[in-house]
Amino acid sequence: MSASHINPAKKQMRRTSLIFLCAALFCGLFSAVYEHFSHGVYSNYMVYLFAFPFFGGVVPYAIFGLAPKIKCPSPATARTFNSGVAALAVGSCMKGVLDIYGTSSSYQPVYWLAGFSLIALSLVMYLAKSLLS
Repeated sequence: MSASHINPAKKQMRRTSLIFLCAALFCGLFSAVYEHFSHGVYSNYMVYLFAFPFFGGVVPYAIFGLAPKIKCPSPATARTFNSGVAALAVGSCMKGVLDIYGTSSSYQPVYWLAGFSLIALSLVMYLAKSLLS
């Protein structure tokens, strides 16, 4: 099969998966460097920072891009989902930084609420479009 016969939506899903893989690698490197200079203080939120872009981005988009029977999400649904994953990753990074620094913030729950809400909204959008078409 030549590359010209690949569904453009599936190709975009694979490209997005690759972008999330780069983000996961960056998060892993960032957390390793940050914790190297943290004088032996660690935070699980920083250690597992890479997991949000990996399991929230690489895995689902790779499944959408490689599975021939699974319908790809619309661009609006994908952007909503991506925003949720980004909010969770930033929230994890901020929580890790604050844990290592030894403080906390009352704004921390906002990241988790926004991230999970956007992911839930994207799932509703995906299911609604799948059921209506």
